[in-house]
Amino acid sequence: MIFIVITGFFDEPNPDDSLQYEKDVPRALERAVLNVMDRPTLWDVPMGEHKLSPPQVSTIMELVGDSFRDDLVYYMGLCQN
Repeated sequence: MIFIVITGFFDEPNPDDSLQYEKDVPRALERAVLNVMDRPTLWDVPMGEHKLSPPQVSTIMELVGDSFRDDLVYYMGLCQN
């Protein structure tokens, strides 16, 4: 099963490149997150991680019920279990 994961890291030049935020998007919220990314389906998301803009992050964080941290750079990617 493929699912969406949101990750957050400190922006460069911060030497700490460890993962600071990670959220598996619940299946019930996938459509809303894909709409924010302007992607019709999971299959329309290219491989790899994709940097999210601040407005995208703000909307997605509101959807998943988490706080937006302006000290992080956020990415959206697909994972498979």
